[in-house]
Amino acid sequence: MEKFCEDIEQMLVDYADEQLSPTDSNKVTAHLAKCENCRKLHNGLQKSLELAGVIWADSLAETENIHIPAIKTRKSRWPRYVAIAASILLVATASVVWHTLSRPKASELTFAEIERKIAESGSAARLLTATELLADVPDARSIVDQQYRYIVETYPETAAATKAKLRIK
Repeated sequence: MEKFCEDIEQMLVDYADEQLSPTDSNKVTAHLAKCENCRKLHNGLQKSLELAGVIWADSLAETENIHIPAIKTRKSRWPRYVAIAASILLVATASVVWHTLSRPKASELTFAEIERKIAESGSAARLLTATELLADVPDARSIVDQQYRYIVETYPETAAATKAKLRIK
């Protein structure tokens, strides 16, 4: 992740709350227009803030319906607990979103890449078989070694390259 993205991420909460100066707000807006990762993080943060607002509003509505008898002098702690729960939910959601977006993505193979790897493995295996047949010919040792090296260099991730490495003299 770029250093500039890290700076923007530091400002996203204030940006979502509209607490940034106009200069910083413009800088974040311009960056979000260009950077998909920061935009995803901002959208996740917005959703978390909206969810926390809904939870807060719902909890306040519930506390308005509570009738405390005049005998009780103890103040209800329910809104405080709701605020704490909403804060924990907000932090947990923001953390999950941040970890999801900042984590390097696992290498996902496309169908074309899988197809290419299969073709490379097949080519390497055919070339190895031809080279092994050529190895039986007297006076062809230099060509055979050259072919083994070619297989190792051209198709390094194949089983044929592994076998060719073992046969290089």
